[in-house]
Amino acid sequence: MTQVPSFVIINDNGAAVRAQINQVLRAVHSTNAGEAEPPATAPGMLWVDQSTSPPTLKIRNPADSLFEALLDGGEY
Repeated sequence: MTQVPSFVIINDNGAAVRAQINQVLRAVHSTNAGEAEPPATAPGMLWVDQSTSPPTLKIRNPADSLFEALLDGGEY
């Protein structure tokens, strides 16, 4: 489970920027999985809601106002 507070990479020294990029990539790689909605959202964003049983894959709606269920079931 990995989520980030923002997908914006701030201007910083090399190691700090690399750490930020790695955090964002881990969040994308895990489909922003978590028990609560990710703090930073965008239309079309995927999220595995682990607060449900089984976990539910959700997508952010075009208005960026809520996540809608795409599918559930199985283990992720």
